[in-house]
Amino acid sequence: MQTAKSKQTGKRISAYLLSLALSFGLSATAYSASPNIKLIASGYTNTGGEGVYGLTFNATTNQFGPLQLLTKNNNPSFGLKNKNLWYFVGETTEGQLLTYSQNEKSELNLLHKVPVAGHSPCYISKRNDGKFLAIANYHSGNLAVFALDKKGLPQGEPQVKQQQGTGPNTKRQEAAHAHWAGWSQLADKSTGVYVVDLGVDKIFWYPQNAKGELAEGQVAYNAAPGDGPRHLAIHPKKPWVYVVNELTNTLSFTQQDSTGKLTEVQKISTLPADFNGKNTAAHIVISSNGKHVYTSNRGDENSISVFNIADDGRLTLAQTISSQGKVPRFFLLLEDAKKMLVANQESDNVAVMNVLANGQLEYTGVQTNVPRPTFLAVE
Repeated sequence: MQTAKSKQTGKRISAYLLSLALSFGLSATAYSASPNIKLIASGYTNTGGEGVYGLTFNATTNQFGPLQLLTKNNNPSFGLKNKNLWYFVGETTEGQLLTYSQNEKSELNLLHKVPVAGHSPCYISKRNDGKFLAIANYHSGNLAVFALDKKGLPQGEPQVKQQQGTGPNTKRQEAAHAHWAGWSQLADKSTGVYVVDLGVDKIFWYPQNAKGELAEGQVAYNAAPGDGPRHLAIHPKKPWVYVVNELTNTLSFTQQDSTGKLTEVQKISTLPADFNGKNTAAHIVISSNGKHVYTSNRGDENSISVFNIADDGRLTLAQTISSQGKVPRFFLLLEDAKKMLVANQESDNVAVMNVLANGQLEYTGVQTNVPRPTFLAVE
């Protein structure tokens, strides 16, 4: 039984440890939270991986736990968590959406498997209220939106919207290629789905009514011919949308109007000024405080670029830093822990970066092996 004296002693020890943590630059939140973070990792199985993995990461020591195969499936290149469920795409010719439950032991159990009405699904997002799921089908260039039941399971056939067109890059833009799909809420509280299409150099906007029905699409943004827009990120506080263009290695700052249209204000390179080689841009994330944008570069320049966002939304390239591997297709920003985990697809590794006070990155010297990683998330 704990006495009043022992309780007081415990409080003094906790206070001392907290002050010690603060003296080393750790926040009270970081101190009070467990440093052990459970992670989910997945990627391509046709080049080495087996499916979806689990592993732990200690944000204080930068140590990883052993890799554990949670489930075998075919090319789970992207995933999404929804309460106790996980959704993964099977990026294959006949694309699949797989829904798993997860128990207290972190084991994944397949609950539902359904075709996505398209080829090579590569991105999933859910509406904020958890009632709908959007999937971008890359090779077929279309959008599939599933309604979710109260348990979070897809129900019925998806709504499908098809993009059409080509671009000047005959190897990559011979047809529509949807690479990102996600919801946005406009100033009048109406919602819709943006679809970023690399193949036709456009971003489409599909309004969604109160019943969940998607209207016909309208072109929200015309990229420059050959830009190959890949992903976008919406500013957390302003009507600003940032678009990473894969084929020209550029980042576009656009302003969103009341109809969902995006108007480009600025376009800036994701690469160092002296770069001369082959590269394609990939992932994009905005910090939760809206002050920094991060993108990844793949090819001769395997790196992460850090941009500062000015008060008017304009961008300045602040840093490029080696990804410590080949083809950083994805990275996970752990803001509470002040870390970034970079998934290098072609070198089978995840590298740990410190996120500094100015938003820039610092390599910790730590990495771990993960086969063909293209997706990371906190469990």
